[in-house]
Amino acid sequence: MDTIISKLRTIEQRTGKTPAQIAINWCICKGTIPIVGVKSAKQAEANLGALGWRLAKEEIATLDEAALTKGFRIWQADSRG
Repeated sequence: MDTIISKLRTIEQRTGKTPAQIAINWCICKGTIPIVGVKSAKQAEANLGALGWRLAKEEIATLDEAALTKGFRIWQADSRG
């Protein structure tokens, strides 16, 4: 069984983005506003690499499935508020 980390690494090879940037983008694609912690300007700058692009629908589904198979709970508010 593939882990979510292996899925992030596969996407990393395609996009050239880091696993952290992919994870942040995944959250954005799910309609959330991720609040990430940084300890330096370098980390903040690296996190900006999560912006300006979108994961493919298939990649989002792949990450969702990998998260669910490991018992992670994914919660997302619906658009009705």
